[in-house]
Amino acid sequence: MGHDAEGGGPRLSTAFRRTRGGGVSAAFHQVEIELLRSLVGQLLELVRGQPRPRDPQVSDDPLAMAFGLGDDPSRPTDPVVLRLFPDGYRDDDEAADEFRRFTERSLREAKANNAATVLASLEAVGPTDSAKEDVSKREKIRLRLKPAAAQAWLRTLTDLRLALGTRLGVEEGDEEHWDSLTDGDPRRHIHDVYEWLGWVQETLVRALSTGLR
Repeated sequence: MGHDAEGGGPRLSTAFRRTRGGGVSAAFHQVEIELLRSLVGQLLELVRGQPRPRDPQVSDDPLAMAFGLGDDPSRPTDPVVLRLFPDGYRDDDEAADEFRRFTERSLREAKANNAATVLASLEAVGPTDSAKEDVSKREKIRLRLKPAAAQAWLRTLTDLRLALGTRLGVEEGDEEHWDSLTDGDPRRHIHDVYEWLGWVQETLVRALSTGLR
């Protein structure tokens, strides 16, 4: 998709590059823009989640509610959500619940804000529905990000890879397993997306950590 990964397709997107003013830019094919919109939209729904039950002991305390202390601190059952919001303490369930009660709401809001920033930048560059038919299959759409938006992209790409990697069951050193899957196996295509996101993230990190080119 984007990079010349093993078993991957042709190069479509181009690497992020540093721009004047501390921002970055990259070019994406329209199909990639739509893929990113879909993935980030799903991530946004996931991190926002459903309203958590309120703890009746603190639900009437405005200070507790303001800081999110009235949220049910129970451990998420969805492995992806648990990966995005891990336990603060592995060997102490009570301490882990308290940590979650104090931190999960703010973490969810931060991840949701980052994802919303990414979605807004994607919406800003994509053609309208009426113009999509005029977009050449080889045409690339230039995306320019200011420093704050670039940081939101970096964090959201990390969250996307955590979510996809957890769903797929990706483990360190298992490249041979994924390479052995046939083209007809849907897991291979999802893993290709996972790898492509890693490439996009890598070029963004490199662009942010280097000077102007």
